[in-house]
Amino acid sequence: MNSQQPQSAYLAIADQLRQEIRNRPSMTDLPRIDDLMAEHAVSRSTVRRALAVLHREGLAEPLPGGGWNVRPE
Repeated sequence: MNSQQPQSAYLAIADQLRQEIRNRPSMTDLPRIDDLMAEHAVSRSTVRRALAVLHREGLAEPLPGGGWNVRPE
C-alpha cells in the first residue's frame, strides 16, 4: 500500500496561487472564483477551501460582495 496520497485539489490550487502571489509582488487581485473553477475543473467549494487556506496564511482577504484581494505586506 502506498502511504503517499495525491495532494487534494484545494491544496494544489492554494499552492499555485501562493506561488503567483510570491512571484508577482505587484499582484493585487486573485482570479475570480468562476475562472479558478473552470481552470482547475473543480467545484466552487473546492476553490473556496483553497482561498480559505490563503486567508489563514495572511496572503489573501475576501472582498465585500465577492472576490479576493492579495493582502498587502
